[in-house]
Amino acid sequence: MKSAAVFALAVVALAAAGTIAADSGPFAVSAPAAIMDVDSHAMKGDPVELAWSGTSGQFYVQTAEGYTPNVTVRHYLIRLGDKAPSTMKAQPDWANTYWASKSRRDAPAATSLLIDVRDTVEANRLPTQSLADRAKGTESGGGDFAMKGAEAAANDHTNAAQVRTLVLKGVNVGRFVDTPLVPGLTFGWSPPKLHAIAYVDDNGRLGVFDYTTNGRQVVDGTKDVLLPAWSPDGSEIAFLERTGRKRYSLERVKITLR
Repeated sequence: MKSAAVFALAVVALAAAGTIAADSGPFAVSAPAAIMDVDSHAMKGDPVELAWSGTSGQFYVQTAEGYTPNVTVRHYLIRLGDKAPSTMKAQPDWANTYWASKSRRDAPAATSLLIDVRDTVEANRLPTQSLADRAKGTESGGGDFAMKGAEAAANDHTNAAQVRTLVLKGVNVGRFVDTPLVPGLTFGWSPPKLHAIAYVDDNGRLGVFDYTTNGRQVVDGTKDVLLPAWSPDGSEIAFLERTGRKRYSLERVKITLR
């Protein structure tokens, strides 16, 4: 095992390189490194699962497209060094096992510690207007007509959003606004030995929270993050970052104890 002095030197070196997250926390986190950029031609649908393989350098991604009951689920394998994902016929057993642990409600190292689900209603929200609805508004009476309709809706107290927030010891680890709650989409537990969780903060950045010491930090240079997932040995976190409409980058950061 490395001595405290060696760890201290490693932290100093990382700080000099500008790779440590801005906030204080129990881990030193490297700058994000891209594994693969993917778009709708290479990977169809919206990502809903990300899993690490026990084989080094392999990841499983599951996507979903459509609405219940007509949902199309697809399976992809990403390998380090490949230029695009490979399609799979079904979810492999190792990915199913990994996902069950990653997305559970209770902490693997402390089963009495649970993620709370808090339901709230946010009123007076400006509704999202699709291009089709906007076109209909224009056809019905021009842009002024459409804007008046949006203004009336925003002032209507019945126009509210259903918000579900996932909370672990006072830290928000997920937020779903008028969308289904998908366990694991915004968080992933570390291996039990690290007593931590990776999560998406309220600003869409990658965060790391040690639930025994309550130390937490966010990772600089991350945004629009989803599906944070720890490597089986706890030395890395992989995640997807939304880079455009139907475009994603699979990224990873290295994790070391301070």
